[in-house]
Amino acid sequence: MNLFQASLITGILLTLVGGMLTRPKSNFRSAFLRFPRSKAFSIWFIGIATTWFLWRHVLFLSEADFGNYKLLIGGVAIGVALLSFVYAADFLAVRGWAMLVLLFSREVLDAAFLQEAQSRLVLVSIVYFFIVVALYFGAWPYRMRDLIEWLNRKPGRMEVLGSVFLTSGLLTSALSFIY
Repeated sequence: MNLFQASLITGILLTLVGGMLTRPKSNFRSAFLRFPRSKAFSIWFIGIATTWFLWRHVLFLSEADFGNYKLLIGGVAIGVALLSFVYAADFLAVRGWAMLVLLFSREVLDAAFLQEAQSRLVLVSIVYFFIVVALYFGAWPYRMRDLIEWLNRKPGRMEVLGSVFLTSGLLTSALSFIY
């Protein structure tokens, strides 16, 4: 992925999420409210994250990078993914989301690495913010439930968050055409 693609994909994702959060009565918003304990989101997010990790990071390991242990590393990753549904099933959707954010962040930061465009710093700043958020909620996933409940408690809070996502997504998308 090059810098243009990484910036445009990030901007589109932020714009879509922001746009859906600003709509008061939407299916996305009701799914967002149920998200932290959702079994369906858990299966999808953990499945996608495990597949992404295996395909992108384990399959192409060289011998210098523990390539002789690809099968063992892959087996451990699949085992951890499956056993997480048994031993850490509570708030697993939040942990899966955090895994996806961290995997996507690596791709974006790799694309932005050593690029000269100063406007890439907006993208990198947004990505680092989401890395911190993913690490925080990955460690304490019940805090995301608390945040979602707090956002939903008073009208307007969810719209403000959606507006911030929408604005940063549109800015990131627009900056991708400057590179």
